[in-house]
Amino acid sequence: MFSVSPAAESLIAAIETAGVFSRPTLPRFVALMTGMIVSMGRRTVSHALVAIGRIREGHWSNYHRLYSSAKYSLWALAAVLVRQVIALLPADAVVELVADDTVDGKDGEQVWAKSAHRDPTRSTRARTTIRYGHKWLAMCVLVRLEGWERPWALPILCGLCIAPRIAAQVGRRPKTPSQLARQMLARLMRWFPKRKFILTGDYQVVTHRTVCFAQRHADRVTVIGHLRGDAGLYAPPKNPRAAARGGTRKKGRKLPSPKKRMAELQVVKQKVAWYGASQHEVRYVTEESLWYDKHGNSVTPIRWACVLADEQLELEDTFFFCSDVSMDAAKIIEQYARRWNIEVTFEESRALLGLETTRHWCKQSVLRVTPILLGLFSAVALMWHNLPKARRQVVATATPCYPKTHVTFADALAAVRRELWEEVLLGHSRKSGCLTSLPRDLRKTLLWHLSAAA
Repeated sequence: MFSVSPAAESLIAAIETAGVFSRPTLPRFVALMTGMIVSMGRRTVSHALVAIGRIREGHWSNYHRLYSSAKYSLWALAAVLVRQVIALLPADAVVELVADDTVDGKDGEQVWAKSAHRDPTRSTRARTTIRYGHKWLAMCVLVRLEGWERPWALPILCGLCIAPRIAAQVGRRPKTPSQLARQMLARLMRWFPKRKFILTGDYQVVTHRTVCFAQRHADRVTVIGHLRGDAGLYAPPKNPRAAARGGTRKKGRKLPSPKKRMAELQVVKQKVAWYGASQHEVRYVTEESLWYDKHGNSVTPIRWACVLADEQLELEDTFFFCSDVSMDAAKIIEQYARRWNIEVTFEESRALLGLETTRHWCKQSVLRVTPILLGLFSAVALMWHNLPKARRQVVATATPCYPKTHVTFADALAAVRRELWEEVLLGHSRKSGCLTSLPRDLRKTLLWHLSAAA
């Protein structure tokens, strides 16, 4: 059996109890994930096996088959991870969810379901960058622990967005980000029947259908999204029963679009929590109205708010909305600003966990690699949380020229890597005194370089 770090014991025990993997597959999966954490550069299976060295057991092909042919369910694995992450929150707290899509670039003609996507990380308003690969929707939980300057977006669920043309080629149903977000929300509501959720996303994630879903489950789900300036807004009907052909009237008179209506509303100045864990005074207007979707012929009540243009913040007029009309406009703005934490998660996953560096191309591997790498981000945070306090608060990436007072993911990853090197990768040599016989300063320097996160 592969040795396990004490910081990972609770997570691995939960996976074993849930029966996600078979008895021979579990130690191989743990060994491979250990190699993924301590590796640098590309996160291929070969690189991970080189990192763990002689600790691995069995033939190297068994580790490649963990992605391509091993029998296990990602939903079962995600259920274990979700429960571990949400356990970090108070029992009565509302679970704050953020969802966004990211592109995992892939090269090669034989990559399953590969297509062209707009890459949001490399595109600007003046130039659109197209990248071939897969578009994934990631749903994260916002968690803030001691030592963190801002909430971290810990990935819990991940789904592949498939366009209709590609879906027809590979024999699967097309999935949009909005459809995947509703599917993930429904799964979380089933797993946690006593929890309430707030989902924040952009215009692709929080659509009119997402709002309809939230208002069908208004006692448990609230959604916040980005509103178009020309959205169709209506007043409530004066007499709902006076419909032309019987039934009930859904909407009243047509209102000006938010872009036109904002000039008629009273401007409010208020200091709100802004991007980058900062506070800024913003000017906004807000109103409650009905939002009409001509495609689905449905009407939903919303509260929308417009943050007015500000040259100091380099901000244009920006519109947000919430499915809960009783929510304060300032909270809507603050909640949407917290969505930016998921972009930081994507960037750190690329820089520190090797997202977009894998070489897998078959169907099963494509559907597993990216969700597992994103889930590894949350696993590292959980392991860091289980470390002794003295090790958790070490800011490993601080330098004389770059002082830091708060722990970042690079620091958490360095702490977890040091734990794995000491307890797992070098722990088997303790009987021979390989590590303990070294001078203390040399041993400290050696472990620092082995655990360097960037």
